[in-house]
Amino acid sequence: MDIALVAGTDAEDFVAPAGAPDGWDPEAGIDATLRASLSERGVAVHLPLWNDPKVEWSRFDLAVVRTVWDYVDDRDGFVGWAQRTERLVTLLNPADVLRWNTHKSYLLELEERGAPVVPTAWLAQGDRVALDELCRTRDWSEVVVKPAVAAGSVGVQRVDASRAGRVAGQEHLDLLLTAGDVMVQPFRRGIEAGELSLVTVEGRVTHAVRKRPTGGEFRVQGRFGGSYAAEEPSADAVALAEWIVEAVGVPMLFARVDLVAADDGTLELSELEATEPDLYLGLSEQGNTALTDAIMRRAGGDREGRA
Repeated sequence: MDIALVAGTDAEDFVAPAGAPDGWDPEAGIDATLRASLSERGVAVHLPLWNDPKVEWSRFDLAVVRTVWDYVDDRDGFVGWAQRTERLVTLLNPADVLRWNTHKSYLLELEERGAPVVPTAWLAQGDRVALDELCRTRDWSEVVVKPAVAAGSVGVQRVDASRAGRVAGQEHLDLLLTAGDVMVQPFRRGIEAGELSLVTVEGRVTHAVRKRPTGGEFRVQGRFGGSYAAEEPSADAVALAEWIVEAVGVPMLFARVDLVAADDGTLELSELEATEPDLYLGLSEQGNTALTDAIMRRAGGDREGRA
């Protein structure tokens, strides 16, 4: 059995977070444990680049989109690739999910369906917006400005209420709006206690990870000094994450639901990552087994891995 874990050109640039488990393999990237468990079941695992024209996608039994972080440089090309490839091999997550999930306006759709999304001002490419006025109108003293097509906190800037902060924030906002759509959100101080990521496989939470920023930082990724640790999520958090995934309306192999605490302590949806998320499988044997089992079933192998 041949399974493709679809990668991007910058997949090997991933930096291990503080607290990464022993045996973390930078060459295997975030899927080291998944690759090992699939190999143990007799699967030949391949890491083709999504934009490599020489790849014969029909040769694979299944293609699982994973470390394609470079899609942000060519989203239209990536979506087109997914739609074409889906006609040649079973693609997970499906092309429609990838198209939907690679522009953060999906959060607006989920909010309309009842999800508790962090409040967001949505700005279209080419708009001219006075950040001071936007913040005053919405009574936001400190905000986060980010591109609507992005991964790994690239292009994200925290803007405080100082004059210097607003000036820098306006310059950043203007620059982002020349390139694409932008979102502005109030800064949630709850992020200082960490972001809770709940990983789902086929719609069910398998494990959760608390991601904490280092002192003075708000971004939780490893390259910014963030640390990750497994956490037992509350029943409310699990129920919310599974409801959000169900609200998408399309079955997904995997998804990661990132939650932050609002000022009143309630949980809000920060991101639903269904394209290329780190699933923290090295921190959860249960999660890794669940995903391996699901991949084997989708590819036509049984739970014991007999292809």
